[in-house]
Amino acid sequence: AAAVAVALLLAVWSCAARVASGLSFELTAGKELCFHEITHKGNKVLAFFDVVSWGYGAYVYVKVRGPGSKVIKDFDAESEGRVEFTAEADGEYSFCFSNPYTATEVSFWVNIENDFGLADVIKEEHVNDMVYSVERLNSLVSAAKIDLSSFKAREARHRKTAESNRRRVTFWAAIECALIVIVAGAQIYRIRKLFENKRSI
Repeated sequence: AAAVAVALLLAVWSCAARVASGLSFELTAGKELCFHEITHKGNKVLAFFDVVSWGYGAYVYVKVRGPGSKVIKDFDAESEGRVEFTAEADGEYSFCFSNPYTATEVSFWVNIENDFGLADVIKEEHVNDMVYSVERLNSLVSAAKIDLSSFKAREARHRKTAESNRRRVTFWAAIECALIVIVAGAQIYRIRKLFENKRSI
């Protein structure tokens, strides 16, 4: 009985939910890049994107569509975003990215709770609370991995912005100090010349 339970849990663990997957890609200016996922009605979908590039034009337009091109979510000129929904129908769901003006580097994570193998792997009389607890836990872990990845990406982008601002402040502070030294030197030189001219008179 114990061996059957272990085998059952392993089967559910491998089939119940897919582990969160992520990728980074370069988005060409003026072109749309789409990713497609096929899932079943009732499955939960969680996706997150983050623009790795920074500076002017560091944003993307994102269109999330369901079967029949049904609009699920649109993001206009956003540097990061999160979408979570429950599939209303079986079929293909697409995530399309674009930036009309600037080439942009983007990180994208998606997790889809997948139950397609559960009915085929085990019989109804074998399903118990422990199996569903493992299934749910696996799905929550995958979602947590996406959240953690999104937090890391946001922290890295904010750190890069802070470091850039620090370098700019340091640079302009150095320029200001140099100008002060130059102006002070020029004033000292003029004052010395003025006293020298008075002595000569």
